[in-house]
Amino acid sequence: MTTVRLNLISLLFLLLSGTCVRAQADVREVVSKTIQDTYPYSSGSELAVEGEKAEIYVETWSRQEISVRVVLTARHVRLERAKRELENLEFITEVAGKKIFLKNRRRDSDVQPESELSVEYYITLPEECPVYLKSHFGGATISNLRNRLRINGEFSAINIDNVQGLLDIRTRFGDIVGEKIDGNVVINARRSDIDLLDVGGTFTINAQYGDLKLSPNLNMRDLRVNADKSNVTIYEPVGGEGLAYELSSNNGELRVPDNRQLIELDRTNEWRRIQIGPNSERSGTITASVTFGNLTLGRQR
Repeated sequence: MTTVRLNLISLLFLLLSGTCVRAQADVREVVSKTIQDTYPYSSGSELAVEGEKAEIYVETWSRQEISVRVVLTARHVRLERAKRELENLEFITEVAGKKIFLKNRRRDSDVQPESELSVEYYITLPEECPVYLKSHFGGATISNLRNRLRINGEFSAINIDNVQGLLDIRTRFGDIVGEKIDGNVVINARRSDIDLLDVGGTFTINAQYGDLKLSPNLNMRDLRVNADKSNVTIYEPVGGEGLAYELSSNNGELRVPDNRQLIELDRTNEWRRIQIGPNSERSGTITASVTFGNLTLGRQR
């Protein structure tokens, strides 16, 4: 009996020791450095940011200046390793006339980091400042701009809130979530989901391999969707009787509310194209074509 008790105690000790070793291995040292700068803003100024494995946050204020704060961080179980790899991470600034360029990169790209590296951009600028963002393996959050916004993303989530003006968004493997967007908007997306709420103006959306959920408002003048191997749902706004629709589906289902009067333009086993006219004076047009995917017209609540 004593031998059995000793064996159980030894086993328990080994299990506890292994747990402690794993817990210690999970504890990581964190080192970081912060870079801050401010640039004067005048009409014609532009900001361009190229982020690599970076989170980019852009918001606005009433001051006529551009504030930039960049936080570089390295996490590793060994402090010296984290410090060394943080030093290999650099932040670059270039100013050419009224154009400001911000970028992060590894000084020696051949050295593969063992640390978890992260970069965060916190940018505050006037709402009329044009912005260009290029993001790889990161993310971008933009709010309250009123001029021109261009985004080129890859493996990067994009969040847009309360933005007006000219928008050109290109994304691959990066979902787009947007709310309160109005202007002239072009979106090209591949293998990316798109979720837009309360959007108006003129939209052109080209998408492949994604799910699209689009909720236009009464200010939508022209929405054009061309989707391939994607499912598209368009939610008709409350009071949107002035919107006219032309919807087509190739090798997929086309669903519309039962109480809508529609005109069948074409219909075969694989292809269907319909029109739904406005119930009042036309206020906007929505055209959607989906190939190898389902197209649904629903109602906003």
